[in-house]
Amino acid sequence: MSSVPGKQIGVGIIGGSVNNGWAKQTHIPAIQELKELQLVAVSTSRKESAEQSALEFGIPHAFADANEMAQHPEVDMVVVSVKVGEHYDAVHAAISAGKAVYCEWPLGSSTAEAIAMQQLAEARDVQTAIGLQARQASEVLYMKQLIEDGYIGKIRSVHLKAYTEVMGGFGYGSSKYVFDKTAGGNLLAIYGGHSLDALTYIAGQFIELSAMMENQYKQAKIIGTDEIVEKTSDDQILIQGKLEGGTVASVHIQGGAQHPGLYLEVSGEKGTLVLQNQKGSIQMGPYSLKGGRRIEGEPLAALDELHVPESFVRVPASISQQGGPLVNVAAAHQRFAQDIQNGTAQMPDFKAAVDIHHLLDAVAKAADTGERQYL
Repeated sequence: MSSVPGKQIGVGIIGGSVNNGWAKQTHIPAIQELKELQLVAVSTSRKESAEQSALEFGIPHAFADANEMAQHPEVDMVVVSVKVGEHYDAVHAAISAGKAVYCEWPLGSSTAEAIAMQQLAEARDVQTAIGLQARQASEVLYMKQLIEDGYIGKIRSVHLKAYTEVMGGFGYGSSKYVFDKTAGGNLLAIYGGHSLDALTYIAGQFIELSAMMENQYKQAKIIGTDEIVEKTSDDQILIQGKLEGGTVASVHIQGGAQHPGLYLEVSGEKGTLVLQNQKGSIQMGPYSLKGGRRIEGEPLAALDELHVPESFVRVPASISQQGGPLVNVAAAHQRFAQDIQNGTAQMPDFKAAVDIHHLLDAVAKAADTGERQYL
């Protein structure tokens, strides 16, 4: 086990370029703000860009080779923040060096790739974490706890809508791959993966499902260049199924929506909980959490805003006050740092990632064949 008890964890990031907007907004400031971690190395595809990042972010070591960075003695943990098609090689570099690894979701371009990475990590006894950071949101944690405490009684149904303005008729040059159905970074993989992971984390696993997927935008325009690219990835995903315990579930994930947003409703025999945000991405705040309960003999209660107790906030105030996608990523890093230091397993690991890959495969097969899938 790649534990580092009692010391600050040295972190190297693969893909920490100043041009990587996601790493710049989330991983880098999170690591630099958390006392458990120290950002000691960065690796990009070119030495010049790595040195530029090192200079801008105050990182001691810069590399153009991920393997060389992973093997550096000051690096205890590797963060993989590159396109999904590059995940396998980056993760392989970290595991081969015997270093703990945090990889963004999706884990692999395919389930086979994800399984290979999981098996390699287990063979080397390396700690892993997958960036399914919706599980770290304080509102998600509180919602899950309320359900476990019986706030709404036995769950009867779950309804999820995740609408995003992207992955429809337009996109950005750096992410053209999302329009390729085979690239592993499309609407089903990214929005479907994050959404279904959070849903099943809160309400239970799917045991059967049917699905329909449709590509309504055959082309997409690239913002800034007006380039038109062919689009084969689906932008409409509809799922109906049953969760363990008999809960029924319906899911609609939509790309190219004119009014983006997230709506997750969990209804029980005693009440209802609703989680919302305005982005459509369940892994990103800020959120609104509402709840209402029926008290016997009284009228049905309205859904009221629920205050999340401070005990569910897992990051320092300097981070939580900033809001946005940084908060959940920072919470994930803090949780994984504790796992590395203490030999625990609080974060979803590569096995959890493989489970979601299998679930997405079932959705795709149900849509392709028209046959209900049993998990």
